[in-house]
Amino acid sequence: MKKRITKVLSNLGSLAFILSFLAGCGTTTTYDAENFLLNGTEDNPYRIVKDPVTIKIFAPHSAGNPEYKDLTMFKYLSQITGLNFEFTTPDTSAYSNQRASVWKNSSGLPDLFLFNNAVSEQVQYLELGYDAYVPFNDDNYQFKTGSETIAVGNIIENYMPNYKAGLIDNFGVDSEKEDAKKVATLSDGKMYATLSVSDVARDLTFKMFVNQKWIDNINNNYGGYNGQLLPAADQIKTVEQYLNVLRAFKNLDANDNGKTDDEIPVTSKSLEYLRNFVLASYGYVSQGAEIENDQSQFTYVPYTVAYRKYLQFMNTLWSEGLLHNSTFSITTDNQMAQYGTQNRLGSFVSAAAYLTVGYDYESDYQTFGPLTSSYYTGTPLQWGFGSFKADGACIPQKSPYVREVARLLDIMYSPLGAQLISYGVEGVDWTWDDANHTSWTFNVPDDWTGNQEQYRATITPNVGSASALYWANDFVGKMNDPIIMKLNEMSEIYRPYLKNPEPGEIKLNSNEYSQITTIKASLDPQLKYLEASYIRGDNGKDPFDDNSWQSFVSDLKGFGADNLIKCYNDALTRYKQEA
Repeated sequence: MKKRITKVLSNLGSLAFILSFLAGCGTTTTYDAENFLLNGTEDNPYRIVKDPVTIKIFAPHSAGNPEYKDLTMFKYLSQITGLNFEFTTPDTSAYSNQRASVWKNSSGLPDLFLFNNAVSEQVQYLELGYDAYVPFNDDNYQFKTGSETIAVGNIIENYMPNYKAGLIDNFGVDSEKEDAKKVATLSDGKMYATLSVSDVARDLTFKMFVNQKWIDNINNNYGGYNGQLLPAADQIKTVEQYLNVLRAFKNLDANDNGKTDDEIPVTSKSLEYLRNFVLASYGYVSQGAEIENDQSQFTYVPYTVAYRKYLQFMNTLWSEGLLHNSTFSITTDNQMAQYGTQNRLGSFVSAAAYLTVGYDYESDYQTFGPLTSSYYTGTPLQWGFGSFKADGACIPQKSPYVREVARLLDIMYSPLGAQLISYGVEGVDWTWDDANHTSWTFNVPDDWTGNQEQYRATITPNVGSASALYWANDFVGKMNDPIIMKLNEMSEIYRPYLKNPEPGEIKLNSNEYSQITTIKASLDPQLKYLEASYIRGDNGKDPFDDNSWQSFVSDLKGFGADNLIKCYNDALTRYKQEA
């Protein structure tokens, strides 16, 4: 799935330069206030300006994808709004550094930071008293251009009716689980970034797959395993049942090719998400700081008995040869797919089965879980990425095109915008299948030589990234594609059990973000090293041995885990006091 940039600006020299620049920022660009159209024109409600103006956009770019200027989405937006776009799109790997440096040159400052606007950065600027970004909900906001003062007011109220409606109805998401307004709001009551919104089940979490055909083969050919039929995928409810299925895959000819030694019961990319799936069966969904299920406090999960149980389970998988021996070295989807396309994988984590096993074997796999265990018998849990993140779009205060950008953003939160960011232009890139709009078909050209996602990458920046302001199930969920429809259906099993380990409503302060960034820089690599060592039993490390376990916890404390969890709990205390 999709990874977001959350790195805090930590270079003090660069930060001092940036903040000194911000302190002297003011709007000096000549601006024609009469050129702005509040409600479009009679024949085009999307028109934003009478005469074209250029909006500078700074956004992350996924390597290998077409440039933003060549994308159908932005060409169409330019056509209907009258806005021209000038893009600065550093690769995601260099995005944070280039974003920091862009503040050093006032002429290079964009009118819009689109996607990946770290909350930590917003908090940092706010607490240091620098007006970096335009507040979207300030009734008194105004800016000066030359000798004229432009009264903008509350941007959401005055220029963003679609976004306002989304905030009012929480974008259709259960507000008891996530509150859009609270996620978007900082400690001063202002919103400095719009939300990234997703309610598409298949993108709210990772997906765990198991080979249902292998289960059927074992039940039909062997009468099950150890005298019992294996449960169907949707009947695997506990991690102990899952272990038994993996043992059957290992010890029998599950793929029915006459060999009993070529099956790989389970693997993943360097334990990515497999750890979260197994860990959830013991009561936690993440490997770091996580809020307790009763919201009482944050806990550093690797300190817990649950995490020890997870390590013990994974050690069992490794020692019995159930976890593939290349798991720790696999870092790409293609590396995992080389086994999947050979019909060798019993279980794995993937965004979609066909991405790992190809179309020939895709139908053999079913999603399953979440699981519980003999240790944890409560409500099943699944790590949820969250429907709302306050990182969608920010408008620098230096931009004179605040109202123009606000209207542009509002289009992107409208039904039209949700369609554009996902699959493009109606009637061109996709077509409704019926008058009731119950489903639609993606129009991939017959002469296109790549796959469907590669074609979609010519339309939208969303491919291979988290770049979408509104990824709406009301549209995306209606795609008429048998594989996607099946994936949507299978993904729904997780929706009732999603848990965000770090709720977006809870904001840390600038000092806490900085501390956490510093601590995690050394703590996380150490944890990854120790995790692998205890799972493989390297150098006598044994999660079943009490002394070895105490050594594990002590090592983590030495890397600042206690201070890390204190930061989270201090933030939680403030949040409860303000509520």
